[in-house]
Amino acid sequence: MEKIRSAIVGVCQKFVSLRVRYQLIIIASVALIVFLLSKGLPPGQNHFVYLADSFLHGSLSLSGDGVNLAEVVPFGDNYYVVYPPMPAILLLPFVAVFGTTFDQALLSVILASLCVSVMYLMLKKTGSPTQKALWLTALFGFGTCFWFIASVGSSWYIEHVVAVLFLTSAIVLSLFKKHYFLVGLLLGCATLARLPVVLSFPFFLLTIYQQQDNWKLRLKQAAYFFAGLAILVGLNALYNYARYGVFNDIGYYLIPGIQEDPYFTEGIFSISYIPRNIYAILFQGPIYVDYFPYFKPSWMGLGLFFTTPAFIYIFKGPWSSLSKRAALAVLCILPPLITHGTVGFTQFGYRFSLDFTPFLLLLTAKGMGQSLGWSEKALIVLSVLVNLWGVVSIIKFDFVSF
Repeated sequence: MEKIRSAIVGVCQKFVSLRVRYQLIIIASVALIVFLLSKGLPPGQNHFVYLADSFLHGSLSLSGDGVNLAEVVPFGDNYYVVYPPMPAILLLPFVAVFGTTFDQALLSVILASLCVSVMYLMLKKTGSPTQKALWLTALFGFGTCFWFIASVGSSWYIEHVVAVLFLTSAIVLSLFKKHYFLVGLLLGCATLARLPVVLSFPFFLLTIYQQQDNWKLRLKQAAYFFAGLAILVGLNALYNYARYGVFNDIGYYLIPGIQEDPYFTEGIFSISYIPRNIYAILFQGPIYVDYFPYFKPSWMGLGLFFTTPAFIYIFKGPWSSLSKRAALAVLCILPPLITHGTVGFTQFGYRFSLDFTPFLLLLTAKGMGQSLGWSEKALIVLSVLVNLWGVVSIIKFDFVSF
């Protein structure tokens, strides 16, 4: 036992001594191996593969088997993918080589491994020591629903992975106090994967305010930021106009049968849906069965603090300027999520939380000490075990139901 402990300590010491870029490569490689091992069959709902194929053929509408996928919108004589197009843009080189047989989930796990690495960089940049940053990086990669979402890689899931990657990259770059045009571009790319993340823009504006000491520089950086963001938001508006003849995104309202869906009796968004969403976030539990292992995951999801018990630390510790900005970002993103007709099912955990998970990690880092104690590590390990249960139960054994 002592030899094993010594070996682990030796490996950790060697890791700490490496330059950050080598640490990032190692983290991404380990994450990729785990995601590949947990990956299931290619997802049947692979809208972005077919959309990428359409882009390569100079079209915005689907053709072939793509028109038979779920939630495809018929409009005029064409069939359109409702969801924002960034995952399809990233799939272009893969579909160009392998065609529509390419496994969309492969791109998901590759991007997810980069997400884990960038999350480590974010934690290091915000002042977390290497050991703490590693523990919190493991919490993000394997102690949240991100693990399950990334490993499945269906169309509803890969958009979360893409959004997390670009959003976290935008946060990291903003912490270097420069290149705010690029920060805006990165947030725009995240928006073209998950529209609600655009509402995190106050985080970046307040970061500019904190970093600059006079209003001229603040306004200049803010202008750069909005210019970068506007390019991507504008492209999305043009994308909508090319499909529907209007600049706003009406695709979700055109999904066949959406008006008759019992979850959307008050429209796509309504304040009447808030109670069901709050229940999903805070109280949704697993399904009890009277045989081993006695609990099975529910496709309705699992409450945020059941999925990731370590997130309880977001309420602990002194509030810094950074943590206040992170909390504000979460509050800004929440309104369209908690007023949406559905809670994100089918899913493990509460997948909509990934729209603000990078900010939750900043808040969790705030709540944990610089040197993690046994209680912090125990909750991180418990979070990983819960998500391992979800990944294995659903992906490997299809042990799940409503």
